[in-house]
Amino acid sequence: MSRPAPSCLIRNIGTFVTGDYARPVRGADSIYIEDGLIREVGSGISRAADVVIDAGGITAIPGLIDSHSHPTIGEFTPAQNAQSWVTHYMHGGVTALISAGELHMPGLPTPPDARTAMALAHLAKRCWDNLRPSGVKVYAGTLLLVPGLVEDDFAALEAVGSRLVKFIFYDYSLLPSGEAERYVTWSRKRGIKVKIHSGGVSRSGVSQVAGIDIVKRLRPDIVGHATGGPIPMPEKEVERLVAETECALEICSSGNPRMVLKLMRAVGTSNAFDRVLIGTDTPGGTGVLPRGMLREIAYLSSVADVPPEIAIAMATGNVGRAHALPQGVLDVGRPADIVLLDRIKGSVASDALDSFGKGDLPGISAVLIDGELRVGGRSQQTPPPERQVTITGSHA
Repeated sequence: MSRPAPSCLIRNIGTFVTGDYARPVRGADSIYIEDGLIREVGSGISRAADVVIDAGGITAIPGLIDSHSHPTIGEFTPAQNAQSWVTHYMHGGVTALISAGELHMPGLPTPPDARTAMALAHLAKRCWDNLRPSGVKVYAGTLLLVPGLVEDDFAALEAVGSRLVKFIFYDYSLLPSGEAERYVTWSRKRGIKVKIHSGGVSRSGVSQVAGIDIVKRLRPDIVGHATGGPIPMPEKEVERLVAETECALEICSSGNPRMVLKLMRAVGTSNAFDRVLIGTDTPGGTGVLPRGMLREIAYLSSVADVPPEIAIAMATGNVGRAHALPQGVLDVGRPADIVLLDRIKGSVASDALDSFGKGDLPGISAVLIDGELRVGGRSQQTPPPERQVTITGSHA
């Protein structure tokens, strides 16, 4: 029997960033956690707790949710021959990873046939259900959509709890058959989200090119790396994604930084900030990026003029909502996935939000996942923050 999670009180928070784009900053300085969930948010909370974290005036944000990752074999990534990458990402503030397909499996034929694609999705789902490196939640078992699937395959995905399917290798010359649209219908019938690899080909070279016309025809829930992964669709088509679709629009570290500016200009004109998600599209050809999510928030804040608290929502609450996950927002009843961070020593910024706005990375002092303290004092992946938390109690 697993032991109950300790209760935890976080007090003296300086800036409380909610992850909710509609209410991104809240006037609160305390969070009380019990059984892994946020039970109370307010000011001056003084409840007894097993663990007390004095934030010392620094910033609290939800744990970052990487909307586009490629897990394969536990914490080993064949794409970069690297170990322990999930733990490193956790030290970069990532508390959940969403798989965009376990397609870096060594020897996997690309494109896979329908039976191989199904077997891979089931294997990944079952393995990652039994593995949480450093507490990080990995939502895996993403089916790579290829010709030849049947509705029973989607029922089987629902039965094992898979949450996502992805168009990447599907031969779009077959679109007149209506098969691809049936895949979307069968997925939605079961609450499974649909993502599409947009733009040009991926590192494999055998993925299919998908521009605005294919996106509008298939109507996916999420346009993967809308600004390139690594190559985006043409500029005018990227802008049309905002005006002519209702899809969530994903920005990844693997993409074209110039196109991010074009997309965000269109997003600003349409006030569509709630549709933007942040991911890394790693591990892969872009590498292993423990600070990738932090860097994307800083880029959007300092170069694309997105308010830092809104950019954080794009990496937390927006992702949770798009993928129908409970985390991503710091509110009562939500999972207690929390990051405490501050400006890095030597930065000209005043705090973590100002750091993002100036293009500086902040330093992480604490990471909690389901209320469990996973990083306490300082991160292994960021320089030390100006102010560090103080921890007392059974997990000090």
